[in-house]
Amino acid sequence: MQNFEKNNITSLLKELSGANAELGEAFATEIDNMVYQTGITNPKAKPYQVMSKSWKELVKKADKTSEDIKEIDQRIKQEINNLAISYLLYIARETKNLTGKLDYQQYETYLIKHRFSRYSLTHNIDYMTKIKKQIRNAFNKIASHGEKQGDNLIDKQDMAAYLYALCTKATHDDNGKFVGFVIDGEFSAEEYAVNENQLFQDGDNLFSIKLRTAYKVLNNKF
Repeated sequence: MQNFEKNNITSLLKELSGANAELGEAFATEIDNMVYQTGITNPKAKPYQVMSKSWKELVKKADKTSEDIKEIDQRIKQEINNLAISYLLYIARETKNLTGKLDYQQYETYLIKHRFSRYSLTHNIDYMTKIKKQIRNAFNKIASHGEKQGDNLIDKQDMAAYLYALCTKATHDDNGKFVGFVIDGEFSAEEYAVNENQLFQDGDNLFSIKLRTAYKVLNNKF
């Protein structure tokens, strides 16, 4: 038993090497305070800044060089991946996960504790049935990064795609037609609430597309 646990702790440290949970815990606190319940935001919540002011200034630079564009791409990928590993490590700590890859039961345990238990309705069977369906939908989307099939685990690549998707905004032309995505390195409480609502929904939707796009961008699969 001791050898089994030791081997799994080694797996956790290898999977999430070089990380600490402090950044992930701070991120968890911020998003927990953004939404009271799906669709209803905290008016006092401030936008979460994934990227620094200097990165945003570089993005806004009028005449960007090829080196500027390369730096923009590298920096956001690095920051997103760092946050993903830290957040995953924090959740692993909270759920006693020893591999650095979350299964459904661990993800459900975490969300019920941090997202839903504050409503004092966890004793309500109908409420919990609804909530667990939403959590299953969210898990399926993240674990498969928006694809129809996944490995039923949330690893650091899946978590990074989720975080990148949170910062991704859809753009439209003057006629309201969708033309693509932009990423600005932050998201507001209102934007988070919309993304979370879509994450909890059954089936493919705009957030699924964001996840697929994010995974391809982060892993250079375009």
